[in-house]
Amino acid sequence: MFSLAGKVAAVTGASSGIGLAIAQRFQEAGAIVHGLDLSPREELPFPCAAVDVSREDEVASAMESIAALHGRLNIVVNNAGIQPLGVSFSEITGQLLQRTFAVNVNGVVFGTKHAARLMSTGGRIINTGSFVGLLGVPCGTAYAASKATVIHLTRLAAVELAPRGITVNCVCPGTIRTPAVTEIPDNPEIAFVEKRTPLGRLGEPAEVAAAFHFLASDEASYITGAVLPVDGGIAAGWEQYDLTLPANVQNGEWRETPA
Repeated sequence: MFSLAGKVAAVTGASSGIGLAIAQRFQEAGAIVHGLDLSPREELPFPCAAVDVSREDEVASAMESIAALHGRLNIVVNNAGIQPLGVSFSEITGQLLQRTFAVNVNGVVFGTKHAARLMSTGGRIINTGSFVGLLGVPCGTAYAASKATVIHLTRLAAVELAPRGITVNCVCPGTIRTPAVTEIPDNPEIAFVEKRTPLGRLGEPAEVAAAFHFLASDEASYITGAVLPVDGGIAAGWEQYDLTLPANVQNGEWRETPA
């Protein structure tokens, strides 16, 4: 079940964190995996090419090489991204906004464009969104906006590519225990998420990779345009919301005049 045997997969941002977990999970399921990363590490258990996903020529060339080598390209995961959370409207600069969208949004557009060009029926494109693309958060000016864009691009591509039998879906992780989170000294996001997430903890990369694995499999053939949060429930609502009962509510009834 959920076998990827013989499938050729390209995963961007595959050197660490969620991307690495996805690539390893795909390998374990039998896929032939190629990583694309701005700074690939030599010790990876799969080939990984140096690619800046914000540059269309680099994305196109890398995917063409993979397809030519194996005679096919079955799965593409547009995962590479940068994460400038904590930047408010008063602090945002044109350079930061442009670079965030160049990587997080343009990378998805280029990855989708060239994956679709090289895929046949049954192809799978899966994008990495974020729970902050689903709800408003303070100081998410560049990053959260870019991930909201990724979510809608997923739907647009799903509709456009459906006649060709290519599915496009999006996984929206919550706060996951990756270097991008844990290497920030005294990161306040960790305590906040542990307190507010219904499941009460950070997620693990392997838990996110499992969702990608399913969506890449033949069993997910009737799923396209879906946005799947893997976030411990935080996008569904806060686990704790301290409120004082209004004086108008008495014994389970609303009274126009408070008692």
